[in-house]
Amino acid sequence: MVVPGLVHVVGNAALDILVRDVEIAGATATDAWGANVDILARPVEAALGGCGAAPAYVLGRLGTSVVLNANIGGDAWGRMLAQWLKEVGVELMAPLDAATAAHVIALAPDGRRRSFYYTGPSVDWDRSLAAATPEWLLVSGYGKVAAGDLEAMRGVCGQMRRRGARVLFDPSPWFAGRVAVEDMRALWEEVDCLSVTQDELAAWEEGADCQALAAAVLARGVAQVAIKRGGQGAYYAERGGACGHVAVARVENANTVGAGDSFNGRLVHGLCRGESLAAAVAAAAVVATGVVRGGRGVLGLAS
Repeated sequence: MVVPGLVHVVGNAALDILVRDVEIAGATATDAWGANVDILARPVEAALGGCGAAPAYVLGRLGTSVVLNANIGGDAWGRMLAQWLKEVGVELMAPLDAATAAHVIALAPDGRRRSFYYTGPSVDWDRSLAAATPEWLLVSGYGKVAAGDLEAMRGVCGQMRRRGARVLFDPSPWFAGRVAVEDMRALWEEVDCLSVTQDELAAWEEGADCQALAAAVLARGVAQVAIKRGGQGAYYAERGGACGHVAVARVENANTVGAGDSFNGRLVHGLCRGESLAAAVAAAAVVATGVVRGGRGVLGLAS
């Protein structure tokens, strides 16, 4: 039985740690106190990352009933992420017996960066099948995916749809070059709404512009598509229905971390509430722009 108003999110989670204004070229490790220490002028920032955790957080902040299946471990970082999520009402599936993903980003004043990324355990997609049937299932790829993940996603999406759920899928950039085009298109047969950037979609479909790309997706059975275009807004289209562009205010010197995930969270929130695709995409673009302007990822989401 479908639980009305419930969204189930499945994807990864990570702690993002940002160290700003540091020199990242030519640094050497020196075994002498003081010689190997950089004094920071700005505080170290921590943020909630991950294509599963971030949209689940947004959904919780918006008051949606949400369950999250993510690769959150039982370690200190996992407990921190879990606390952030629980504070906004996200219901978490049991933590894994593993260390949580953590991503340390050293950012130079000129924008160059160096990252240290522990990817953590893989997402166990099949765990979602043990949960209640949601009105909407939100699924997204992430940096550790492989061909086996695509197959597992298709199985979960198909079973959830047969149980009465609808599926929103964000392929992310990570599947490109790792799976065959025909396999990705086979997954779309189990998808109701595709949320994707224009560049990501161009890896799977041919088209000179958003309208042509969206038409190709709809012809494969997807009912709705939202194409994220960053500072140029978004394009939406649905089979036998409306289509159009949504403009956004440009944000200079933007920190875009969390923009796409916050867009997905607000989009599925609107669809779950019965909003039209046009209204849900417009609201999602506003939320994503606010997250970019705040510069703290989804934790900076305005009330």
